Amino acid sequence: MNPQDNEELESSINRVLRRLPERKAPPGFESRVMAELSRRAALPWWRKSFAHWPSAVRAVFFVISAVAAGLVVAGLFFAARSTGASQLSGGLSGSFAWFAVARDIVAAAGARVRMIAASVPPLWLYGIGGLVALCYATLGAVGAAAYRAFSPVRQAT
Repeated sequence: MNPQDNEELESSINRVLRRLPERKAPPGFESRVMAELSRRAALPWWRKSFAHWPSAVRAVFFVISAVAAGLVVAGLFFAARSTGASQLSGGLSGSFAWFAVARDIVAAAGARVRMIAASVPPLWLYGIGGLVALCYATLGAVGAAAYRAFSPVRQAT
């Protein structure tokens, strides 16, 4: 299409849309919307979203959050370094021995899968990838043909 056709199409759509009557809201809808807007406007700043908070309060909140996160990380670091943590881990290791067995089984299975995958020639992998892409393209073509075959005929206006 050339730009002149686009302009003609735009002006004809504009004319048609301007001729349409304006739709009225259902009864009581406008009053409910206005009441909700005034209720939300009357909320205090701490009940609104973070973007509506005063800048100073947002900065203080950020500093307090950063300090709290730092304290949590420091507390976890010191708790992990304590002697009680090593005693606790020694006592729990017997309870979770099945976890180590499961980890070893998964690691062995992963090693076998990697070994098998390494033995497949790259050309075969490219062929499988191409075959999958061909299947998807065929599915799209069959879907488009079915749509065209079974969709009702549209009238040109």
